[in-house]
Amino acid sequence: MRDPYMQQIIDGTKNYEFRKYNMPGVERIWFYRSSPLSAITHVCEVSPAATRNPGDAPLPEDGLGNKEFNERDPEWDGYDFAYRINSVYEIDAPGGKGITLAQVKSEYGMKCAPQSRCRLPRSISDRYKWDDQTKIL
Repeated sequence: MRDPYMQQIIDGTKNYEFRKYNMPGVERIWFYRSSPLSAITHVCEVSPAATRNPGDAPLPEDGLGNKEFNERDPEWDGYDFAYRINSVYEIDAPGGKGITLAQVKSEYGMKCAPQSRCRLPRSISDRYKWDDQTKIL
């Protein structure tokens, strides 16, 4: 994820994460911030996906992108799944920069940056228990 989008989640102005795909059963999203940071820096508790199918309740229009999602703004085409962000935790990793891409590769065996539909290795969630991190929202 690029800034300023992550910053909007951190400060609470963006309270839904919009995706083009459903992630059934997902309770948390671990956010990898792209270059120049190149690190997993935050984890957020999320609700099951809200959709915008006929008859679905609209999202409350209290956050960035919510109104556009509800109105099917052309720039939101395909973003049919909205995950309510219930909390935001900052990863307390040594060095204060999150879990770096170098660590992800060398210590956790991932071959590339953890983006999109990538599942977090259990070894990371075991070492950095999400609810032991610094809650910021």
